[in-house]
Amino acid sequence: MDLKPKRFLILDDQLVLRKLISRQASFFSRFAVEIDEFSDPAEALRSIGEGGYHLVITDIGMPGMNGIDFIKNVARLGYQSALLIISGYDGKTLQTIADMSINLGIGCTRFLSKPYSADAFVSSLNSIFNEMERSEAPLIDDIAQLLAELGGESFRMEFAPVRSLSSHKLASFSLRALRLPDGRRLAFDRLLALLAGRRMASAALLEIVVERTARLLQHIRLSAGIDDCRVDIRIDEACLCADNVFDRCSMALQQYEVSPACLGFELADGLNRRSDAVCFENISKIKYLGFHLLADGFGQGSLTVSNLMRLPFDQVNVPLEALQWMKALLGEDPGAFRLLKSFGLAQTPVCATGLEDEEGIALAQAMGCGMGAGDAVSMIVPEDELPLEVAAVPEGSPALIGSPVEGAR
Repeated sequence: MDLKPKRFLILDDQLVLRKLISRQASFFSRFAVEIDEFSDPAEALRSIGEGGYHLVITDIGMPGMNGIDFIKNVARLGYQSALLIISGYDGKTLQTIADMSINLGIGCTRFLSKPYSADAFVSSLNSIFNEMERSEAPLIDDIAQLLAELGGESFRMEFAPVRSLSSHKLASFSLRALRLPDGRRLAFDRLLALLAGRRMASAALLEIVVERTARLLQHIRLSAGIDDCRVDIRIDEACLCADNVFDRCSMALQQYEVSPACLGFELADGLNRRSDAVCFENISKIKYLGFHLLADGFGQGSLTVSNLMRLPFDQVNVPLEALQWMKALLGEDPGAFRLLKSFGLAQTPVCATGLEDEEGIALAQAMGCGMGAGDAVSMIVPEDELPLEVAAVPEGSPALIGSPVEGAR
């Protein structure tokens, strides 16, 4: 448990509801929690202005200053931590208010429609703090020194298993973080964002990680006799801007006699007319060199409808938060991803990411996702335990993701 308590502010004009939320929050076991309760939005704003809150929980329908105006004023104070909206309004309305909050600068925003279960409340808190932990920038003073450490093989990789939601059969592993010898855990997507402004740094990191992954996959083939295990690695536009980076990745796999089909690249950055031509060349290379290309962060990242229609994706990853707003718009619809047919992705597998509890898994299945990743599916696996994880797969072999998976639309 974190030694420093997390500070919550709860705003609701109804005493009974405010006390209920406070009691539910006090049972959140992930951290010690300190709770301040307010019935008056103006008093809550004064307290927020003094700083120190990790989460603000607010109602919408209140006399005087309503919740929408309260959120606007919270943003004006420079608050950028996290917000949980709890209200009796319908899901579409709350999603619109949440989008407003995000656009105002409160990036980590969730909502719950009344009535809700205690499990749904705890799930929202877990989702909020998972996102906040992922978004924390690593404490890096010297980028050159970091790249030297990574080049010296002093790190360890950590992976999130991706499994079928019906059979629990392994589909692939997604690289999530690098662990340095001093104990620092660097989320891979945040690390790419950190390196994006330094010329060729993202491409250098990608080559280092791919070469290490190729050795790991060779070890799995030799030790477990499994040669169709796949690892997916995040890429961004900075990676795509580098000449010949995927040719060098291909050569690394050839060196260790690993099939290119054992490697996938997850792209969340959108490409447009202002993107460098080499970006589109590298997308083509990913495909003709035999790698997989995945659309990551569907509904949340910067990938546009145009990208989905033009880029040859083999899989679509959908965060739980995107599933929640899709549910608010469509209801629980197992055909929610039928629109992918319009993008030429009719047989493309859909994977739900960030699944932290059984409720998230149930939602992913109800919305037509065939695969999932997150703590509720499988815990993070360090690279030295990956061969054991692969060997323990039901039926002894990973699922082949080059073909349609059940639940895909």
